[in-house]
Amino acid sequence: MKEELLNQLNEVYSEASEAEKKTIEELINAILRKQKNENSSYLSEILQAKGRFIDNHYEITIPNSEIIQNSLNIVHGGITATLIDSAMGGLVFELLPEHQAAVTTELKVNYLAPGIGSSLTCIATLINKGTNLIVTEGKVYRDDGKLMAHATGSFYIIKRKK
Repeated sequence: MKEELLNQLNEVYSEASEAEKKTIEELINAILRKQKNENSSYLSEILQAKGRFIDNHYEITIPNSEIIQNSLNIVHGGITATLIDSAMGGLVFELLPEHQAAVTTELKVNYLAPGIGSSLTCIATLINKGTNLIVTEGKVYRDDGKLMAHATGSFYIIKRKK
């Protein structure tokens, strides 16, 4: 299995364009970063997501690379939705006590402009925190400052599994 995989990787890499070689390197680096960081997911490492909680909001920035683009060379809508869900989920995680977690129950996204530029940033803010449900808002901005997407999301609060 290992030898076959290495042969396939060598074959793909030897026939790859420079852009494809860069993509292969980005994917391998994402796996290496995941192996070194227990709290991250493969997806967040592939997206190269950088998140932080500041001033009662959660912000995640990702670079716009070929990995996340569709056939029109703009960011795939599913990646935009993932960025939004991750930022709003990060906010919810920060607001809950350790014994609680939350899962997305609804996500409504309005796409307002194409995903172009070198990076995208989603800023998530709280709309309402109840005993069972948290409602949030997310706004995605391109690096030129243009609002690219707007979303609302609902998260159901659950007990955290140990």
